[in-house]
Amino acid sequence: MSSPQAPRIVELAGTPWERGRRHGELLAQEIRGLRRTLIRYLSRLTLYIGAWPLLALVQRLGFLSFWPHLPARVREELIGVAAGAGLGLPLVLLINTLDDLANNLASCSALAVGQDHTSEGLYLAGRNLDYPVFVDALIGYQTLFLITPERGVPLASLAWPGYIGVTTGLNRAGVALAQLASMCRGATRKGLPAGLRYRQALEQGSTVEEVAGRVLATPGTIGNNVLLTGPRDALVLEISARCHARRRPAAGLLTVTNHFQSPEMVREKGRFRRRPPMSVLEPYHFTEAYSQARNTRLQELAARRPLDQADLQAILGDSGIANPGNTNSVVFVPAELTLWIAAKGPPPVSRGKFIKFHQWGR
Repeated sequence: MSSPQAPRIVELAGTPWERGRRHGELLAQEIRGLRRTLIRYLSRLTLYIGAWPLLALVQRLGFLSFWPHLPARVREELIGVAAGAGLGLPLVLLINTLDDLANNLASCSALAVGQDHTSEGLYLAGRNLDYPVFVDALIGYQTLFLITPERGVPLASLAWPGYIGVTTGLNRAGVALAQLASMCRGATRKGLPAGLRYRQALEQGSTVEEVAGRVLATPGTIGNNVLLTGPRDALVLEISARCHARRRPAAGLLTVTNHFQSPEMVREKGRFRRRPPMSVLEPYHFTEAYSQARNTRLQELAARRPLDQADLQAILGDSGIANPGNTNSVVFVPAELTLWIAAKGPPPVSRGKFIKFHQWGR
């Protein structure tokens, strides 16, 4: 953990306000750094003089769209982050809802393997989180949050300063979660933004089925494929704003990219987003063909058995899976409450060293 390339570790405990304020106080400089990154990007889209008004407009859009749908506890934590960092609440909310506004993370990959695919039959999972823009900043600001709520299940979340949601997490009950975008029809802003929805579910559930139930009990916003993995089971929730399906392992293997695979969700598929300006990724990376190709490659690579955590690291770094937008990469060992996190380095980070984090002394 002493490696300079390891993600920073931040421990947060107490009430939502206390956790948020501590978060903001510890990471104020980094949150300001993320704001500068966003301003630089907007300034390249417009004349520099237009960046601040455009940021204000996007912040207002996010606030008007999402704030009315946030539970009181989530609001308290966000207010605490803003107060602790000495920054405006609309900026902090934007950091937590930008994915829901843009919904163009169309290059992530994940898999879970168990039963005959592992030596003891216990499940392992791995995920690559890929972004089209802000890649260097997100790698540099990568933070492992260890969160102990005053009630609920403690959890670890690999995220970035100012972000209180979960895209990549593991709770103390041994449930791992990986969020992947999936293009769908009928996205809405009248729901709980994705990362906040999954954080809430991971705090409230002690099994894969309980976490899945908590996710589905809360109205959402955008299309997602959510991989949930415990020591002895795994499933994928394929979610649109209107409906969902559960997808189970086939002979101990689940693979996930950015399209719905369940027959009942085919009609919910939406168009993939166009490549955003100045993206590090190519137009092909924003197509269903690329999503299908990665899914096929994951299945090919996982066909060899038995697999261990080092094998999953190699799969995530494969040239058919990794891409220049890869900002974080994690292998989960739920039975041991362990995460193997790719060290900070040039993207794709999944081709670098992985560092072991063993949580909660078990």
